[in-house]
This record gives sequence, structure tokens and C-alpha cells, in this order.
Amino acid sequence: MKLEMVMNLLIFICSMFGTVYGLTEFFKKKKALYLKLVTCGVMSLMFSSLYQVIYLITQGALNKGFHIGILGIIGSFMFLFSANFGQMDSLVDDKTKAFRKTRIISLAAPLLIMLIYLFFFMNVQSTELKAVYGVVTFFIIQCAYYNFKHIIIYDVDFGIVKCLRKYNVLALIYAIMSLLEPIGLYLDMKPVYIASCVVTAIVAAAILPVLKGGVEKWTI
Repeated sequence: MKLEMVMNLLIFICSMFGTVYGLTEFFKKKKALYLKLVTCGVMSLMFSSLYQVIYLITQGALNKGFHIGILGIIGSFMFLFSANFGQMDSLVDDKTKAFRKTRIISLAAPLLIMLIYLFFFMNVQSTELKAVYGVVTFFIIQCAYYNFKHIIIYDVDFGIVKCLRKYNVLALIYAIMSLLEPIGLYLDMKPVYIASCVVTAIVAAAILPVLKGGVEKWTI
């Protein structure tokens, strides 16, 4: 319990820093909706980890299976997906044959995540856990596709792709860590659990400052 408390508290503190930073920097007039959506994604992670911390304090153990914190994780990926799919993808991909190869290669990211889920969660005894993280994986896959796509796609006018690559790398790392964390926890793989939580915390604190550094180089 002590380890789980430390890890969730670490993620909460780092994501709270990211949330405050995003609210301060991006929730102003004339700031792109893209930036606000990503901030909301970090905020959702913050609320998810906060729920886990409170549950550990009051109940003494993590809430296994479905719980409100899971909705926070799903929400974070919905916001990140909406930012890339709804706000950015039409600017970097005109849907012509020129980018067909990139669209196909980009499927590697969701395929990898699906394989990780299938390989590890087939060893989990709880049907509820398989179902819950199957749903979570579905949302991770959608987000990861566009993160990877916007890392490898050819640059376009205004250098948008180049400026956002570091952000998309961090978002893709977060996607993978969000799946490795429950794998490490429920399969009792402590090094995997600790590493995934620490990396998630680092990403939560760094992703919005990195995003700000990128968007300062272009204007939409």
C-alpha cells in the first residue's frame, strides 16, 4: 500500500503542476483550442490520481476493477485524441495519396499497444479487469495512432509538425505507460509498475511546458 500511495501521490503532484501551468498559460483569449484540450487531458489525469490517493487513505488499498479514477484516465485520452484528431490532423494530412504510406505506418503504434494488452492481460484472472482495461486500451489506441502519425508525417506549412513532435513523443510515451502501469500492478511486476508511474509523472509535469515551447514557433 505504501508503494502505491507514493506512486499515485507522485503522479498527482506532477499532473497538478502541469494542470496549473496549462491553466495559466493556455486559458487566455486567442489561445488555440488545441492547447486547452491538452491541458484538460492532464487535468483528467490529475483527478484520476487524486481519486486513487483518497481511496488509499480511506480504504487502505487500491480500488481494483472499475472505479471513477478509470474515467479520469479515459477522459485524458479523449481530450488528447480530440486535440490531434479534431484540431490538428486536418492541417497536417490532406487525405491524399501522398500521405497514404504514413497513415499505414502509423498503425504500428496502436498495434503495439493492442499486442501488449493481449499478451499481458490474458494472464490476469479477473474478467472485470480484462474488460475494464480493454475499454481503456481502446481509447489509448485511438490517441496513440495520431500521436505517432504526427511524429512521422512530413512537415507542412508553418512547420506545425516539427514544432509538435516533442509533445507527441511525450503523449505517446504516456499512452504506453498508462497500459504498463496496471500490468505492473496487477501482475505483481514491481519494477514495471514503479518505472511506468515515475515516467507518467515526469510526462505529466513536462508535457505542457514542452507544448508551449513548440507552439511559440507557429501561429494558427
